[in-house]
Amino acid sequence: MKTLLLSLLSLMVAVASYAQQVPEETFYFTTSDSTRLYVRMVGQGEPCLFLHGGPGSTSHYFEASGGHKVEEFMRMIYIDLRGSGRSGSAPSGNYAIARLEQDLEELRQHLGLAQWSVMGHSFAGLLMTNYAAHHQAYIRSLIYVNTTLDLTRSAESWVDFGLQELKIADATPYKDPSVPVMERMGRISEQLQAHKVWYKLMFKTPEAKALSDSISFNAIRNFNGEYGMKVWGNAEYMQDMTPLTAHISVPVLVIAGAQDYAVGPAHYRVFRFPKARLVMYDGGHAPYQESPEWFVDKVRKFINRQPVGVSLL
Repeated sequence: MKTLLLSLLSLMVAVASYAQQVPEETFYFTTSDSTRLYVRMVGQGEPCLFLHGGPGSTSHYFEASGGHKVEEFMRMIYIDLRGSGRSGSAPSGNYAIARLEQDLEELRQHLGLAQWSVMGHSFAGLLMTNYAAHHQAYIRSLIYVNTTLDLTRSAESWVDFGLQELKIADATPYKDPSVPVMERMGRISEQLQAHKVWYKLMFKTPEAKALSDSISFNAIRNFNGEYGMKVWGNAEYMQDMTPLTAHISVPVLVIAGAQDYAVGPAHYRVFRFPKARLVMYDGGHAPYQESPEWFVDKVRKFINRQPVGVSLL
C-alpha cells in the first residue's frame, strides 16, 4: 500500500512538473519580411498549429468557443495570419500562398519543433493543403474542420443553397457561367441577407451566427482585415487545391457538416488523401461552437490513434 501511495505521489509530482514546463505564452513573431504575427500557445500534449478561416478572420473565434477544450490533450499554437485579426499587415503587401507557407515554416523553426499537427477551419483548407504538400516531413497529422479546398465549388454550393432556400424560379442571373462565380455568390448573399436567412448557410440558428460574429470581431480592438481584402477573389486562391491531396500521405481527419452550405455538404468527396478518416457532423460550419463535446471527442480519438469515422476513399 505504501509503495502504491509513493508511486501515485511520484506521478502527481511528475504531472505538476510537466504542467509547469508548458505555461501559456503569448507573443508576436516577426517574419523574415518584417511582418508581426500574433501567436498564443496554450495546453499540453503534442503541438498543434491552428489556422483560422475568413479569409482574414482570427484564431480567437476558436479559442473563445468550445473548441478550446482540445487544449486538454494538445499544445495549441494559435496564430492570426498576416493581415488578419491581431497580426500586422505585410509591409511588402505580399499575401501569396507561398509567403504564408513560409510564415508557418519560420514559426515552426523558431519554436524548435521537429513536427507538429496542423488543424485548419474553413478558408484555411487552401493554405494548409499547400503547406502540407510542400512540408510533409514536418507534419504529424492534419485535421480539416469544415474546410474548402476549392473556392469555386464552395461558391457554387453557396449559390445553389440560396436558390433553393429563397425558391428563386429564374436562376439564370445566378448560374450564368460568363459571370464570375464570386460575383454570383455575392448576389445571392445579398438576397439571403435581405430575407434574414443568411445564417442558414453555416448555422442552425441566427443566435449561433450572432455569437460567432461577436466572438470573432467584437472582442478585438483595431481588427486587421487586410488579408481578406487582398485575397478574396484573388486568382491564386481560386485554384482547385484538391489534386494536391492525393500526394499528402500523413494521417488526416476530415470533419464535414451535413448542412454546411458555405463549404458544400459533399465537398469532401473530391478529397483524395490516402490516409484520411471522415466524420460527418449533423449540422453546419462550426461544430466546435455548436457541439463542442462531439467535436473534441472526435479530435481526441484521432490524435490518440483510436478508431474514428470512416475511410475517406
